[in-house]
Amino acid sequence: MEEFADSTGSSSQFRNSYSRDGPGVAGPLAMRTALIALLTIFLATAASADLIVPQTSASRILIPIAGETPGAFGTHFRTDISLTNFREVEQRVALRWLPADRSGADVPLRFITINGRSGISSNDFVGTVLGQTGLGGILIFGVDAQGQFDDDAQLHATSRIWTPEPNVPNGTMSQAFPAIVYEPTISRIKWILGMRRSEQYRLNVGVVNPHPNAMAFRIRVITANATVETRDLILQPYSIHQEGMAGTAEPFQIIVETTETTANAWQSWASSIDNVTGDAWSQMAFRAPSAPATP
Repeated sequence: MEEFADSTGSSSQFRNSYSRDGPGVAGPLAMRTALIALLTIFLATAASADLIVPQTSASRILIPIAGETPGAFGTHFRTDISLTNFREVEQRVALRWLPADRSGADVPLRFITINGRSGISSNDFVGTVLGQTGLGGILIFGVDAQGQFDDDAQLHATSRIWTPEPNVPNGTMSQAFPAIVYEPTISRIKWILGMRRSEQYRLNVGVVNPHPNAMAFRIRVITANATVETRDLILQPYSIHQEGMAGTAEPFQIIVETTETTANAWQSWASSIDNVTGDAWSQMAFRAPSAPATP
């Protein structure tokens, strides 16, 4: 893990000491196919009270997916994360790992301290900073000396998944996964629009539960011909899950809702992946308007 700091005295400039890692890059088709098989792309294009891609800083940040795991075609995926403290004083930061498909309640928080107007960077954040393997999400939040949430924290994070390319020296290939400002507002129902599914495209829908209790969710895919496909899920505490929505009927709208009587903050996403090239795009869920749209 490297540190970088303000080199000019100006809060708008930081000395960049990131490393550009490792040899190799997977061939475009091989890498993209392997990457999408493991990781969903997160490109938040809509904003609401509980979906804000950080333009400046926040006290709580959610990275929906990260990992340290081998992939197909001889690839090995790691997560390159840079975390910056914009405050004048040092900031204690708590990091919570949200593993895929199992409870993260037994995973202890990891604490780090970042000097004022400086930051840290690691090209294997999950492996070296968190000491974890596999896939999961990361909840990042500022805390005080007693470990209590610090609403004055001013944090900013960037994240990318990268892999060396087998059989091609001195290069990498990567995909950026924007961090999200985590706002603990409650939305029972969220929408996802702009996805495709057909013989050419497959569809995944993911959900993040960043809370200490299990949560129940329902995914509904409303197709262009107005049929409805439903999946019910139970997400363990502090975990993520990605559901493959098999089929070829074109989705008009995806609705994800929590069926809990007492709701907590959560987030969802969807990704469409080209079965031929591995190309993909994703959308984050946004707070639902008053009623579903009509195909």
